[in-house]
Amino acid sequence: MAAIVADLGNSRLKLGRVDRERRLGQTLSLPLDDPGRLLAGLGVLGVPSPESATWAISSVNPPLAERLEVFLAAQGVAQATWYRAAADVPMDMDVEGAETGGADRALGVLAARSRVERGRALMVVSCGTAVCIESVDSNGVWRGGSIGPGLAVAARALHLMTAQIPVVAIDAPPPPRGRGTVSSLEAGVFWGVVGGIRELLDRQGALLGGEPAVFWTGGDAHLIAPAVAGPHARLTPNLVLEGLALLIPPAATA
Repeated sequence: MAAIVADLGNSRLKLGRVDRERRLGQTLSLPLDDPGRLLAGLGVLGVPSPESATWAISSVNPPLAERLEVFLAAQGVAQATWYRAAADVPMDMDVEGAETGGADRALGVLAARSRVERGRALMVVSCGTAVCIESVDSNGVWRGGSIGPGLAVAARALHLMTAQIPVVAIDAPPPPRGRGTVSSLEAGVFWGVVGGIRELLDRQGALLGGEPAVFWTGGDAHLIAPAVAGPHARLTPNLVLEGLALLIPPAATA
């Protein structure tokens, strides 16, 4: 039976197929709440129908998660494990409110832990709708982190909370100084987010001690990571799906 992992976020649905060694293979990014595109995506991944796969699904979007669960049940899916909160992810953590915290944060940490040598601290920077920075100590315990606005949220908030500021979409690092309203907005939003991440990495890193490994993930990581960490930033775009893949029972991929 095929094994499928799915991450239902605030802006996209990401799918991936898991091989017999529980390694993540091909992945797809799809629009939210589009059953037709989901079925077509499964075909691309070599899965003939939803019910022919074992599913592991994370979600930070309860309304759409409920609709996806109903859809999969209607398609005959009998084997689906849901990760709706951080507390659902089996790992060592010392955080408050894990029962309501995002499962995606915990899954990214789980995957990052599997990539570093034992005894080394690490940090995960997820650059999506929100920018989340997670800290994991040298014993492998997730100690929490920070949550702030991502690029699109920051730009949208400025537009909604003012009378004359337009919406900007940033698809490349802008100059740090603009000559007009739009270019000034691009500079403020992008480099403001970059500066905030730098500060939090320094402060959270000091609490961990040593030199933590830093992993970058999320849709905007390819823009933000090089601006913060340089061209050798460790980009891991599918870290949440990798975490889900680690939780697929080995028998399910046989």
